[in-house]
Amino acid sequence: MRAIGGYVWADSPLHRARPAAKLAGLLALVALVVLATTPLELALVAALVAALVGVSRVGWRAAGRAAWGLRWFLLAVLVMNALLFSAEDSLWDLGPLHLTWAGLSQGARVVARTLLVVVLGTLLTATTRPQELVDGVRSALRPLARLGLPVEAAALAVGVTVQFVPTLLRESRQLMRAQTIRCGSVASHGIMQRAVSYVRLLVPIFVSALRRADELSVAMEARGYRISPGRPADRGEERE
Repeated sequence: MRAIGGYVWADSPLHRARPAAKLAGLLALVALVVLATTPLELALVAALVAALVGVSRVGWRAAGRAAWGLRWFLLAVLVMNALLFSAEDSLWDLGPLHLTWAGLSQGARVVARTLLVVVLGTLLTATTRPQELVDGVRSALRPLARLGLPVEAAALAVGVTVQFVPTLLRESRQLMRAQTIRCGSVASHGIMQRAVSYVRLLVPIFVSALRRADELSVAMEARGYRISPGRPADRGEERE
């Protein structure tokens, strides 16, 4: 199997399913994740997501790559919930911070829900080509076009986002490697130095994103890209 951007080349029922059906299934599963409150319910939803990963033939590494990238954010969410959620029956106190079982339980639920939603989103992009995803969004939102909503613009935005995110992630990793070569491993620094190092990465990442967006807009304009009401965007239309 080969991965190009977020898509993983494989032959599975999820790859062959209609994009609109996969979008509807994603929304239904996200609703199940949100409605699951007890550990048993979350475990059942997690088992269903694990079964989908197995059926998709995407592989656990590809399915969990985005979730692994959020590990420090999820750890911070767990710690904040554990220390700030409640002050009753605290296990440990430090000023306004109170470590409680209720906070740990709440943090674990938030982390579990976030992980499940991220894996589901990764499965969608890993089993659906960008253009297929755009077509699925267009089909799902087509009834809203009667209300005057810009369905074609929304579908185009989804397609551009799906193709931009892997590129930005790859450039972020390259910037982190370059920073490591120049300044040494960030993990060996103190907490404050690590925070400053990560903040410094935001500026070149935003500059890269804006540069790519500008290049894309110029390329689309040069090719006469138009969004006509009531039909898909034209890619090779001649300028008037």
